[in-house]
Amino acid sequence: MTNKTIQLIDRRNQEGLALRGPAPRRRGRPSRDAMAMPREDILRQAFAAFARDGYDGVSLRTLAAGCGISDSLISHHFGSKQRLWEEATDSMFQPLYDRLLALLDALALAQDNNATLVLRNNLPQSLKMVAANPVMLQFLFREGEGDNERGEYLRAKYVRPYLARLDAMFAQAQVSGEYRAMAPESRHVFVFGLMRSLVMPGLMRAELAPHLATPEAMSAYIDEATALLYSGLLIHPHEKTAPRSGVAGDP
Repeated sequence: MTNKTIQLIDRRNQEGLALRGPAPRRRGRPSRDAMAMPREDILRQAFAAFARDGYDGVSLRTLAAGCGISDSLISHHFGSKQRLWEEATDSMFQPLYDRLLALLDALALAQDNNATLVLRNNLPQSLKMVAANPVMLQFLFREGEGDNERGEYLRAKYVRPYLARLDAMFAQAQVSGEYRAMAPESRHVFVFGLMRSLVMPGLMRAELAPHLATPEAMSAYIDEATALLYSGLLIHPHEKTAPRSGVAGDP
């Protein structure tokens, strides 16, 4: 094929395009689903909605409208509201759970597996890590305290396994004679009470407001509260050497 022939074919193709004109535009507005946001962004918005309004207060239609997609698309991708809740929960809590365990491992390595020192350093650092995302704390207390399938999901998958890891370290510290014997539930109440005060101060709202006003103030509040808790857990020297009294068999 000569250059002249190629030029002739090319000219005829261009003339054909000119006669046909541009491709016709589709009528109507573009599909909302064609502009759907990424899946991880949908999960993030869903998580924030569940934290703010609770499971029963979240409408899939309203959530979809906020994401710029149809509610049928949410149903297509997630199947049900419960399944969306579970995926939103895992998308936020699994990374945090992994970071909390990594912190424990790093402290254990740095402190030569000294359980007392690991726990002393872990308590304020882990609380600050969690408090860095107040929405997650709100979600934890709003959804995790429910006597239902969702509350049990949170407790069974994230809360109890992490507490079991901490309880094992507390048991080591007690065996070493550093920490006083205490029911695990008592420690848990103190720690979760402190966590709750960071986002749901309740009766102490006015008093805690200055301590929660800035990240720096909150950090100082956590340091002070955890130091007090740690001091209460320790067996102090005078307690170790104090004579027993009133024990059967003593002279």
